[in-house]
Amino acid sequence: MVLLASLGGVFAARRTWRRPTPENVAATPRLSEGERPNSSRTSETGDFLGVVIAEVSVNLAALIDGRVADVKVHVGSEVRQGELVATLEARSVRQELTIAEAELLSARAEQSVARVALEQAKERLQRRDTSQQVLTGAISEEELSTARYEQRMAAAQLEVASSKVQEREARVAQLSQRVAETFIRAPFDGVIASRFIHPGALVQAGTPLIHLVRRGAPQARFAIPASQVRRVSVGTAVQVTVPEQGLVLQGKVTQVAPEVDVASLMVFALTSLELEGQQFALPAGSVVRVSLVEGERLGHADARVRSEPHNP
Repeated sequence: MVLLASLGGVFAARRTWRRPTPENVAATPRLSEGERPNSSRTSETGDFLGVVIAEVSVNLAALIDGRVADVKVHVGSEVRQGELVATLEARSVRQELTIAEAELLSARAEQSVARVALEQAKERLQRRDTSQQVLTGAISEEELSTARYEQRMAAAQLEVASSKVQEREARVAQLSQRVAETFIRAPFDGVIASRFIHPGALVQAGTPLIHLVRRGAPQARFAIPASQVRRVSVGTAVQVTVPEQGLVLQGKVTQVAPEVDVASLMVFALTSLELEGQQFALPAGSVVRVSLVEGERLGHADARVRSEPHNP
């Protein structure tokens, strides 16, 4: 039980989405009552205990504080990538967005007025800023200076108006993002494994709402005592027994942790599971027994013998 408790990252509640049919299971090797494993036999034979885990799983969490408006899925529902699974109330955020959009329109109008004023100031200065008009006395130095001042003021007012537009645009983008965050969507194709909330519930940012599991090739995570880690490496062929389903599956080790877990003094590894065309989903959380196939046992034993020094 301590070993099973250390196999983190596995669902606390076991759920079977599609139960095996007699036709699908008939071709899979079954265990007789005398072959059913128990923990004492497992420790004696040196096999390893593990659990079935999903290829990918994720908790879909709220990104903002709010009240849950709707949950569109249930446990066992299959969803597609991008599909809406839950929504949060967004009335107040939408109102803020409407106000911000109106302020943006006003700021853009002020920007247009400032742009027209700058064009007028430039034309006025261009008509006055000629040496001939100054020499003939058609325009005084003071009038010319005033025209230049008006152009600089118009340019400054346009910069202020443009800055206000950028500020309003950033505000609108921020509120639009908050509105988008009230829609919780599936990041990939999968199956709903758990639903933690109901409509009307108040949630905070980061609160898990739904647990999603990707449909894919199942794998098993198992623990290897540190003293036996040399027996297992990536590519090692294994036999995986699922007592609850009465199945015997084949697989190969795909990952071996490079360090010993301090809490359990075990090394964790992953193995693939070959369902051989079975049309049912092996439930995550199922307890399994992982054992090396006979050829792998002999191969590792021979390797150990060759590595030991010979004493004449």
